[in-house]
Amino acid sequence: MYNVIVSSEAEDILTQYTIACNTDNGPDCARRLVASYEKGISLLEFSPMRGCARLKYVPKKYRVTNFWPHLWFVYQISENEKTVYIDYIIDDRQNYGAFLS
Repeated sequence: MYNVIVSSEAEDILTQYTIACNTDNGPDCARRLVASYEKGISLLEFSPMRGCARLKYVPKKYRVTNFWPHLWFVYQISENEKTVYIDYIIDDRQNYGAFLS
């Protein structure tokens, strides 16, 4: 089992999307988003290699995995530490290339 550490930047992004989801679609949608996020974290605890590097502009040092429509965890794995570091959450509909450089 891996330890998953989420950066404060990624947590801030999740908070922004949760607020927007609640505002646009109601509290049930926001709860589903948070539940999907938590499920994604749980999956990374047990199988961090499940992610891929298939999104355009994602540097090779990162892996990505989708946890909500258009939202992706961008993370690195430290095998020595048995830790997954989620550095970013990105929206594949936005220009995230410069953000990850």
